[in-house]
Amino acid sequence: MLSPLLPALSSDQLYPPGAVYMARTRLDQVSMLGYTQLQLDTATSMLMGLLNGYASVRHAGCAGPEIMELFAAAGITVDEQMQIYSTEDEARLCAEQLVGRGHMLFWPYPLPTGFYPDSAQLVPPDLYRFLNAKQNLGKLVPEQYLAHQQCLSHAALATFTSTAPVCLKAGGDAATGWGYAVFPCPDQTSLEAARNWFANRSQSIPSVLVEQWIDVACSWCVGLAVGATETRCFGGAEQVFSSACKQSGSIVDSTQPIPREVQALAVRAGESARALGFRGIAGLDIGIDHKGRPVLFDPNFRIASSTAQLLFHPAAASRSGLPVSHSLQITPGGSFAAAARKLRGPIDEGWFIPTRLFNGEKHPLSQGKHIISGFAMGADRSAAAFNAEQIKALF
Repeated sequence: MLSPLLPALSSDQLYPPGAVYMARTRLDQVSMLGYTQLQLDTATSMLMGLLNGYASVRHAGCAGPEIMELFAAAGITVDEQMQIYSTEDEARLCAEQLVGRGHMLFWPYPLPTGFYPDSAQLVPPDLYRFLNAKQNLGKLVPEQYLAHQQCLSHAALATFTSTAPVCLKAGGDAATGWGYAVFPCPDQTSLEAARNWFANRSQSIPSVLVEQWIDVACSWCVGLAVGATETRCFGGAEQVFSSACKQSGSIVDSTQPIPREVQALAVRAGESARALGFRGIAGLDIGIDHKGRPVLFDPNFRIASSTAQLLFHPAAASRSGLPVSHSLQITPGGSFAAAARKLRGPIDEGWFIPTRLFNGEKHPLSQGKHIISGFAMGADRSAAAFNAEQIKALF
């Protein structure tokens, strides 16, 4: 039996009392993410073990005993006032009942317009959109910490040219993530392809940001917990990319903490958001250029894919004696019970920590696929990456 795995921050350091995790939204709220109907429900599987003592609204696929057994085996306690649903209507009813009892909802992406009043939401949707709009970064930190950008209409983009590499990103205030609607353009051919992509979506994307391309030595997603009186930084996950702007994973290395100037810039942005009324978790994408300047690229004032890894890594590293973790996500088929049996060895040995689990047998749109997210520990970066591949090889 493994010793308990306690997160770096407690629930009440992440969110104020009475907050409720309610992630189930609609596709029109996540149009810039490329989401499917299935992902609207799998999003409710985040933050397991991080909201103990709080209420939550979660899909049945992430809340059954087969899920809880794996978390318990890893030493992660899940002790929520969990409201379990199977359909969108059930999720809404659960949320309405909690709001009626005085709770406030929080979410990674805005809830359907008109369903819940602003007073029932921890972060008002208009504030969320303002903070997450890339064109507003200059209102959070000084311009010296940003890549130069210009916001163009589609008509202006049609005639835009550049002899230097640029990056095209969706403008407006729609929720974005995962590198969707982000296009590095090192040459005229890639610029033309990106321009055509945006032109075909001019009805849903109001404008396009043209951003200076900056080569960075390293980049991190820096975790913040923004409270009523202070902004806490709980570390940074080094970003791993499969190609330019397409993140494939994260590394947390206890022997190489994030640079002080990166942490300071993240906290500065968090304090600006706190002054405007933001509360909760954020994950800011910050890089260091080759001159040592920190640059804030993306304002994710929401839960990030690395949030759980950052919060559980310190305890996992201390327990296992392995200082590095490498994230992974797989979507195996077959029975969930068979998948769980394959995971028990690495979990029981202490070198694999699950952070998100979803049993596809409980969702009609899963096509028999499950979701297993977590991180593998290793003595160094190569060992952690090797162990992450070992988990994938099990399936």
